[in-house]
Formats: sequence, structure tokens, C-alpha cells
Amino acid sequence: MHHASPFRLSALAAAALLSGPLALSATPAHAVTGTPAVGDAYAFTARLEIGDGEGNMRGCSGVLVDAQWVLTAASCFTGGLTELAPGRPVEKTVATIGRADLTGTGGHVAEIVDLVPRAGRDLVMARLATPATGITPVAMAVASPAVGDTLTVAGYGRTKTEWAPTKLHTGSFTINSVTETDVNIVGKTASDAICKGDTGGPLLRDNNGTPELVAVSSRSWQGGCFGQDAAETRTDAIATRTSITLGSRLNAGQSLQAGDMLTSATNRLTMQADGDLVIASGAGKVLWSTGTGGNPGATARLDASGNLVVRNAADTATLWESKTTAADGQAVLTDRGNLVVYNTQNQSLWSSNTVVRNDINGDGRSDIGSWYDFTAGSDATYTFFGQGDNGALSAPFKSYTAPVGEWDARYMKFVSGDFNGDGRSDMAMLRGYSDASVKAFVALGKTDGGFATPVQAWSSPAGGPFHYSYMTPQAGDFNGDGRDDMAVWYAGADGTTKLHTFTTKTNGTFNTPVASWSAPKGTWLRTATKFVTGDFNGDGREELGVYYDQGGNGMKTYVFTTQPGGTFASPTPWWETTLKWDQAVPQAGDFNGDGHDDTLIWYDYADGSDKTSTMLFEKVDGQNRFGSAKLTLNSSGGFDVKRLQLATGDYNGDGRDDLAIMNHQSDNAVKMWTWTARPDALFNGGQAGWASNPGAWVYTSTKLVNTYHTGN
Repeated sequence: MHHASPFRLSALAAAALLSGPLALSATPAHAVTGTPAVGDAYAFTARLEIGDGEGNMRGCSGVLVDAQWVLTAASCFTGGLTELAPGRPVEKTVATIGRADLTGTGGHVAEIVDLVPRAGRDLVMARLATPATGITPVAMAVASPAVGDTLTVAGYGRTKTEWAPTKLHTGSFTINSVTETDVNIVGKTASDAICKGDTGGPLLRDNNGTPELVAVSSRSWQGGCFGQDAAETRTDAIATRTSITLGSRLNAGQSLQAGDMLTSATNRLTMQADGDLVIASGAGKVLWSTGTGGNPGATARLDASGNLVVRNAADTATLWESKTTAADGQAVLTDRGNLVVYNTQNQSLWSSNTVVRNDINGDGRSDIGSWYDFTAGSDATYTFFGQGDNGALSAPFKSYTAPVGEWDARYMKFVSGDFNGDGRSDMAMLRGYSDASVKAFVALGKTDGGFATPVQAWSSPAGGPFHYSYMTPQAGDFNGDGRDDMAVWYAGADGTTKLHTFTTKTNGTFNTPVASWSAPKGTWLRTATKFVTGDFNGDGREELGVYYDQGGNGMKTYVFTTQPGGTFASPTPWWETTLKWDQAVPQAGDFNGDGHDDTLIWYDYADGSDKTSTMLFEKVDGQNRFGSAKLTLNSSGGFDVKRLQLATGDYNGDGRDDLAIMNHQSDNAVKMWTWTARPDALFNGGQAGWASNPGAWVYTSTKLVNTYHTGN
């Protein structure tokens, strides 16, 4: 077994104690402290290789606590000399899980892409780039460890005779003492020692034949370990207790103490020492909080009734609450980035609405995906990345390239969404064919911010029941399960209108559509509708918004709320205006960061000016609606709505959605612009991003992809 970097253990002795990660040699020796593990009894144990290149690599151990998360010691990454910063590891780190013999080929191998350290403990959650779905995570201990308990320690560290063993080993230890954060242990025999490379490995207690996690290895005297002074015989060690709330779920009755957190692929929820419950993005920006700072010692709890509350340190007052009733429910931080309260039927009741929409590369900022139709007949996907604090959009990053003749963008309709729920935005498209059949395809987002090759996700045969010309796709998490779905507004040839919901499978493809709301012939005209989607009422399910042309009387906004199964209720009016429908381009987003999506319109005035007006969500006399139009951007001129494409998203990662455009300039160049949103929902000045040379990028060949489809 083995361990992590120079520490001083004042609790054991005044002498310095080596507990550092194992430096991997080019030619491993063969020998051991402890017993080689047999079979898959400890398949959840992970081997971590930190660093890149011969002579710069060191090893640690860890333990799988969730399909996408490994728990290990923070000192593996810092040597114990500094506080570990959250985020991507400074050095390349690869985890091998479920492989008792490292010379084999089984198990799961994935890079560590995110670190979430636990303040005050030698402990860190490490997120895998791909989930270890075939390996059962370790069970977490419920009862506290006690003096005299016998624990099994597993790890890939040095042994008595091996410098860099290739097999997982175990040792048997007894607990000498317990503190709030640590357990002090000693080997049951002289052959049971924790050595370099065992740092972060699991300490397990048997519970009726099931191993459960009590702690992870932190420091050791390393008596009898390979390379240690023969005079050192002590096998005492210190391990960090894992008696904290881990993972992404808070069950009824569970609490978050100061420093505890929930983690997902995109966001982290932390109960801060000052009493504020905070969600931060991968960009490190605060997206949401309960506003309960100034109350040190406060705790967050999902009480037995399913109400998520923040209570003061004395537990005498509620500082904040979700006002939900979900007995035996859960609060889940989804990989999309929402904190959602679910009841036992897995129906969403409340949401923080902190999804960073269209974040393709997972950096906590929105990006813009696009489909480009080359004049030579081929097609490609490009991504414009949101960057920095000003949200400037990058030069296009090309990913998928199709051969000539593979696609025909004239008969394709696009929407974006996180259809497989992994925290990265994907692209979906409806494709119509000459035989009147229709197919849906999904191009999944990749870790580099590009798109994978589209795969077929659904189809309708020639002759029905669907026809491409009558379908308008929209995207959103309509059933609240943490994956975006597709809704289709179907304007039939007979003049009737119907909404269909295509919920998604875990691989991002679509289930058989389910019809819900419908309208008789002639009551709703597709030519009089413009669409937006968003979680306007904050229930964790997104709704469909329709701007409907009232003829000479302006326009009215209707909202179709969603049911737990993803179907749509009848529309209710939320806003109306005398502004002309044909001069308005609607968009949606949470522009003031209050957890409710809002809408805005980019309006092309008759005098040639362009302005945006934002309608913020509000509740009046118990009724949801959009408030009065608020002028939020007064364009300085030079923009023509007929020569630009709009896209909303949180391009600077601050928790408020921003506005971006691709502008087709008079010199035949294209240029990206971003207006970031302020806390009052007004927009800051325009930030220029990437610009092409004149004629180098064909504007008319570009389709910026958003969650709602605005074309025909």
C-alpha cells in the first residue's frame, strides 16, 4: 500500500512524516505490505496517476462514490503544502477503476476533469470525464466510526518489497481515536501499513457483508514500507473522515453543514461558513444564493415534508425556504446545473433555474453552436465560445464535417439542448426527405466544445403521421428529469394545431412523441406565431411561450405550462402590447438572475433604430405573468434585424443571461457582438468578438442554433 507528500504529524510525533504520493518508476519493482485483493470485492477502488511524462508522474488511490465521482485526498494534488483550488487539475490526472491488477484491461479509465475540495479536510471530490457506469460505487457509512472498530484499507501504494506494485492490496487496521474530521488507526499486524501511493484510498467497515466507506487515507508513519528506514516500525496513520454529504442529492432529513456541498457535472452547491447556500458555475461565478449570509453556523436541510430550508445555527428560525411539499422527496443538483426539488413520483416542484444554457465545452459559460452549409455541398458544425468577464465570442471552432451531399440544410430545422443530460449542450435537427418521411438527429456536445457526428434519434415513415413542413421544433426540459426534450408545434394541413412532446432517453435520442394540447381548425395560425422556451414559473420544467400576432391590435404572449410528464396545458396570456408583431424578434432568458426566465423583444422601429425591451417575470395576486416592457438596450445604430441572428445565453458565466448576435456587415464581413446583462436586467455596452474578413464567411450559409426555432 502507499501515500502522499511531506506532512508534520504533531498528534503522533514532532518529527516530520512523509505521506506523499508515490513517484512512479519506469520499471516497477515487485513486493507488498498487505494482502493482494482478489476478485471484484473492492472494484470501487481507484488508482490515480497524476502528472504527465516519465519522472513527473506520481500515484495516489481513491474510491468511486458515484458513477462520475471519485473521492480522494486533496494532498494528492498539492503535497499537503497548500490549499487545493477547485476546478480542473493543474496536472493531467487519470483514474483507473475496477482493475485489481493494473496489467489487465478491465475496469474503467477516465481523466479527472474537475476537483471539488472540502474545506478543512484532506478530502476532494474528483469528477471523471466519462462515468464509470459498469462499476458499483462504494456504500457510504451511516453510523459514525468508533474506537476499536476494525477497518480494511485498500490502495495501490508501495508494499514491503515493491516500489510501484501493479496490484491492489488491502490491510487491516484498528481505530485508536476519533475526531470530528479524522480517525487515528494502527495496523493490526506489523505487515499492515499505509505506504506512499495509498493516499486517498478507502477505509472500509464491514456492515453485514457489505463494505461501507468511513474515511480515506491521509498520513502515515509507513513502518515497513519499501524505501523507509528499517528502524521505523510504526504503522499508525491518520485518515480523513467522509462523514459529509456527498454527491448530487439531498434526501429528506439530510442536512448540509458549513463546508458541505453537492456537486454535478456543471455546478456546485455549497453551504458556506457565513450561512449562505450558494450555487457556483464551472467558471467560478455565483449563479444563485439564498441570500442568508451573515448567519455563521447556519445549515441547509431538506426536511421530512420536502421543504428545502436554511436554518440558523440555533435551529430556532428559518432564514430561507423553497416552500415545497414533497414528503420523502429529494433535492438534486442536476448535471444540467439546476437545483431541483422532486417528490417521490420524481415530479419537479421547484428549481433554482441555474442551467447555463448552450454551454458546450462545460466551462460555465454559454457558447453558440452553428450549422454551416458550404456552397460546395458539404456541411459542418462550428462553435463560438463565450469568453472572460465580458462574454466576447471567440473565433469559430470547427468540429463535425459532413461529406458532400450528406445533408441539405434547406430541409432541416435545428434546436439546441442538453438531450443526454451530461451538462454539455447538444444539437438536434429535424430532416425532411423527398418521400415525405421525417427523421430527427442528435449531435452530442463533446468535451472540447465541438459536436459529434449526428446520430438518428427518431423517425416517421413516408406518409405520416408527421410531415416536415408542418413541424416546428422547440427544446427544453419539459418533464423536469434533467434532460432536455423536444416539443413540436404541429400545424396540420387541415388547419388544426397540436403540441407533441418528444422526451429523451439517457443517450440523447427521443422517445415516441406524446400529443397533448390541441386547437381546432383556424384558431391558431403558424404564420402568426413566434416561439420562446424557458422555465418562466420556476418549477423545474420549461414552458413554451408564444408571441401571437393580433393583427392591427399588436401582439399577445401566451405561455403553455408543462405537466410532470412533459405534456402541455392550455395556454394562458401573460403579456400584451400594441407593438407590431412583424417588427419584433422575441428571445428568452433569465436576464436579472432571479431564477425565473424572462422574455425580451428586439424591435425594429420604423425610424430605423433598433431597441430591446425586456419583460421580467413577476407574480401579482398569485398569478404568473410578464411585467411591463422595460427598455434595456438602445442600439447605437448600424444594425438591421434582417441582417443579424440573435442568441441568448450566459456568455460571461455570471448567472444572468446575455444577448448576442451575428451581424452581417455592409462590407460582407460577419461580426459577433455580446451585450452582457446587469443585475437590473439592462444591458452593458456592446462587446465586439470575432469578425471575419469581408467575404470570408458566408452569413446566409450560417444557422445559429438556439433552444427555440424561429424559422418556418
